[in-house]
Amino acid sequence: TNAFLFYTRSFGKHNFNFSGGWEAAASNLDNTSAHYRGFPSGEFNSLNYAAEVYKKPLRTENTTRRVSALGTMNYTWNDIYLADASVRFDGSSEFGANQKWAPFFSGGLGVNIHNYDFLKGNASINRLKVRASYGRTGKVNFPAYAATTMYESLFDEWYVTGYGVVLKALGNNDLTWEKTDKFNFGLDAQFFNQRLTVEFKRRYEKTKDLINDVTLSTTSGFSTYKNNMGEVENKGLELQVRADVYRDRNWTVALWGNMAHNKNKILKISDSQKAYNQRVTEYYKKAQQSQSIYDESSSDANYAIPIPQYAEGQSLTSIWAVRSLGIDPTTGKELFLNRNGSVTDEWDATQEVVVGNTEPKLNGSLGFNASYKNWSLFAAFQYEFGGQEYNQTLVDRVENAGIAYGNVDLRVLTDRWQKPGDVAQFKNIADSKLTTLPTSRFVQDKKYIRLTALTLSYDFNREWIKKHLHMNMLRLEASGSDFINWNSIRQERGLSYPKSWKIDFSLKAQF
Repeated sequence: TNAFLFYTRSFGKHNFNFSGGWEAAASNLDNTSAHYRGFPSGEFNSLNYAAEVYKKPLRTENTTRRVSALGTMNYTWNDIYLADASVRFDGSSEFGANQKWAPFFSGGLGVNIHNYDFLKGNASINRLKVRASYGRTGKVNFPAYAATTMYESLFDEWYVTGYGVVLKALGNNDLTWEKTDKFNFGLDAQFFNQRLTVEFKRRYEKTKDLINDVTLSTTSGFSTYKNNMGEVENKGLELQVRADVYRDRNWTVALWGNMAHNKNKILKISDSQKAYNQRVTEYYKKAQQSQSIYDESSSDANYAIPIPQYAEGQSLTSIWAVRSLGIDPTTGKELFLNRNGSVTDEWDATQEVVVGNTEPKLNGSLGFNASYKNWSLFAAFQYEFGGQEYNQTLVDRVENAGIAYGNVDLRVLTDRWQKPGDVAQFKNIADSKLTTLPTSRFVQDKKYIRLTALTLSYDFNREWIKKHLHMNMLRLEASGSDFINWNSIRQERGLSYPKSWKIDFSLKAQF
């Protein structure tokens, strides 16, 4: 349910808008399940035909409630100075008893510089607006009752006083909302009779009170419980440009493009994330021990895949692996650089560091629209550069290829180390039974540009089709995608599905 009040007032050059409201929501899930077995046949499937109730019925219940109070204000003066503000208080039953309520707010300012007297009617500058905003949002991202101490009834045993209960989950009365503070600064401009449009935005976000599992001593009877720990920072900028390059009676040519840059950094990690990092190390140690003791690797190919980890000051999109110095020309074994600067030919899970980042420094799209009389052409490209990628295909299909079981890439033989003195990209083929564990040798810079869409259309003369076919519009269109794909990392395509180009033809009519 909700209820709102709105108030609007204008006088002179001032315009005010106010609103206030209240919202309330509740949801309830109640589920009962039972397991019956021993039905004589599929036709006799009513429950009374079952030979027995295999297990006692199980009932689960989940109830959540949320209440919000909010208010907003908007003010403009002479369509030059703009101000917005909002505030709300949200309460949720899913949080701890001491932290159910949290305030959230936002505010923004803007100036329409183009409405100043000295710019009004200016043919070169049609629009020039500066804006800035700051606000805080919150979210719930954990299971119901995670903040509540839970007990489980033991229905299989009947005691003198009735059924027994045991402590099932440890609650946290101080568990509060996960919050994100956001700051944005932007500039909107149009020039030359609106033939050039530019939009720029700079943003900063900081998420704090991340909800994670905190590791506990097992002597407490629990291994984890929910708490607010961890912080992540995001910085980015966006730019969009559109320009009408040429326009006359028959021709129209427009170019457009956008780009974005984003950088994230972990400011604080939680106990659960530290424990996760330790589990990753222990996972790789299984393959590491198998190689050192039995001179062979586990058959699990997942050991060759780098697993993300968390570290303060690093990015959420970092690539973790052991630093490689390449293949030793003398022995054909890979040389690794440890954290302390020492060199070894043995891979060690504790020596994994950040060796790259999948987050590109710049990405976006660009394209053009062109029309000549009744013909139109549209093309869109997508691009990215400045990031890295772990070339997993090169690891699986070349370095770790199973030469005994099927066809393989020619490089499996030609680019391998074979004898002392060889400068090779891949290790000795005699060591092919040893799975290549995550190494910086396969981290490659990623740059690409793709033609994601191409459309050519023809609109039949409107007067002619209206007179002879009684139509308002008739258009013939051909479109395709994936015609161009330039990538700095060689892409193997068609391994699981055929490499193909797709062209669609369509006829659109409007009556």
